[in-house]
Amino acid sequence: MTQGACPSCGASVEFTAGSAQVVVCGHCQTVVARAGAELEAHGQVARVVETDSPLRLGLEGRINGTSYQLVGHLQKDHGAGPWDEWYVEMSDGRTGWLSESEGAFHLLFDGGVEEGLQLDSLHPGERLRLRNRPLVVEERGHGQVTAAEGQLPSDVDPSEDSWYVDATGPRGLFVSLDFGSRDRDPEVFLGQKLELSQLGIPAGDLRPRVRKAQLQQARCTNCNGPLELRAPDQTLRVACPYCGALMDASQGKLKFLKLLQKPELPADIPLGAKGTLDGVEWICIGYQERSCTVEGTRYPWLEYLLYHPARGFTWLMESNGHWVFLKPLAAGDAELVPHVSAHYEGRRYKAFQSVQAVTDAVVGEFYWKVTRGETAQATEYVAPPYSVNEDATDNEVSYTHGEYLSPEQVRDAFKLKETLPPPRGIAPSQPNKRRAALTTTLKWTGVWLLGLFALSAVLHARAMNAQVLDLQVQVSPGAASGTPSAMHFSEPFELARDGNVRAEVTMSTTLDNSWVGVQGDLVNQDTQEVVSFYEEISYYHGRDSDGSWSEGGNHGSVFLSTVPKGTYVLRTTTSFDPAMKFKSNLQGVSYRVLLTHDTPNESWFVIALVLLLVGPVLSFISAHGFETERWKESNLQ
Repeated sequence: MTQGACPSCGASVEFTAGSAQVVVCGHCQTVVARAGAELEAHGQVARVVETDSPLRLGLEGRINGTSYQLVGHLQKDHGAGPWDEWYVEMSDGRTGWLSESEGAFHLLFDGGVEEGLQLDSLHPGERLRLRNRPLVVEERGHGQVTAAEGQLPSDVDPSEDSWYVDATGPRGLFVSLDFGSRDRDPEVFLGQKLELSQLGIPAGDLRPRVRKAQLQQARCTNCNGPLELRAPDQTLRVACPYCGALMDASQGKLKFLKLLQKPELPADIPLGAKGTLDGVEWICIGYQERSCTVEGTRYPWLEYLLYHPARGFTWLMESNGHWVFLKPLAAGDAELVPHVSAHYEGRRYKAFQSVQAVTDAVVGEFYWKVTRGETAQATEYVAPPYSVNEDATDNEVSYTHGEYLSPEQVRDAFKLKETLPPPRGIAPSQPNKRRAALTTTLKWTGVWLLGLFALSAVLHARAMNAQVLDLQVQVSPGAASGTPSAMHFSEPFELARDGNVRAEVTMSTTLDNSWVGVQGDLVNQDTQEVVSFYEEISYYHGRDSDGSWSEGGNHGSVFLSTVPKGTYVLRTTTSFDPAMKFKSNLQGVSYRVLLTHDTPNESWFVIALVLLLVGPVLSFISAHGFETERWKESNLQ
């Protein structure tokens, strides 16, 4: 430890951190630097201003089994409000920075200098590979040191405008590139994002929030309306729900900025409403109306800002009665092929749309300096019911992971009394319930098909399939068509049990542009009951302008429904084309009749199979139509 007197005011100063090169005098704010055994004054720096940070100098914590202490503190500002950076000395000898912004903490360690990287070549959303790690640039900006306290590793220059690039990678990797005044190779700081609870600091040691008491029961500076702020510790902007006044809250009190236009869309979730989503009770602290214009038509939607003290901020979006719950997502956790696809947690998301989103109106509290007219390029990738969403500006890109919710789910979550408006049209990430119905239909169809094949197998196994008659019929050349002279009787045959009969007729006589009809009658010799069938066989051929053609054949068959068992005689009566008797080679009509008893009739199987497939086909057409309607609205496919 080095101890001495401040060269400026003589107050006692000491270096307890071995890596510290300067210390800020707590009395006169002089930056005191080590110069061998001597101490030198390097100018003065402003005192830190009160912020909502729960941290303070001297706090001790433990991360991953290693203890640490906060030994230095910088406040920086890029024009949109200050943020805090804490110099950390670990018990294992390492040093790092704990950066704090908008309630998020990033613990970073020095990774040395990276040569060859150019600030102007790194833009939000751009992907790069650094030290064999895939990264996505999330933010590019600059800021100046406005205040400091405690021990620091290097000198402090409040006049220097320092440029930085923040990027994220897989599994929570966070990288910050410090380019200084733009003209140098960047210093690399590697680390991860942490929640306040992960810092390992006892809750009783954390500093109370400083703005809470002042802002919790504030009033609008324009209309004096009561404003019950739900997240005063995090709020930077407040939009009055009564008069539309936009106020700054960054200094612990409200300051009027300007009047804003009120939202055109009615809000279904009131400010202050509490709802449970993702197992957490959120409170609605604000909402904004955003819109895009496509081919001259404006399409508006509402985004509700939800807050939880431990989880921070998230969003619930409503458009045309469709709801999407949006959770922050580190850009590095999603793999993106811009305007083509995204991959996240093993799921592929197809690019759906990319539009310029404009903030038209705001109401309530916001954690950034929101204003009317803000624009961002919003791109959506969908894998219903989920989505990956990218909002990109010139200096920053943010990602969210969305999950589609039905109006009933939102109503139940927030215990709303009124029924929410029904959805209109099809949303990009809306689940295709018809596809789910198709899946169910296919499953049940599979079950019924198994049953159908099993039944067919049983019937085939039980069928006798017995040939009971093989009859050759010869009609004399002088017989007249359809008359008793063309009639023929078989020998008696036996049908052993009730069952169907298949009759097959095969021509022995060659047909040439002619036909033959066979009337068959099965006559029961005991009851004289008759079961009849008729089968006509024809064959025609010729030539026309399209070439040769032919139709028909020399074979035909017919099934007879259940025929009672008994002794039968087959009587056949032959009809034929009258023109056949003029052919010189006619020797009479000859054909063969084959009767098979109790044979499986496949026609019922075919009919049942067709009926079973009707449901899946109609379900597929319906599901496909839903997707067709969805993707008609896409401007990236």
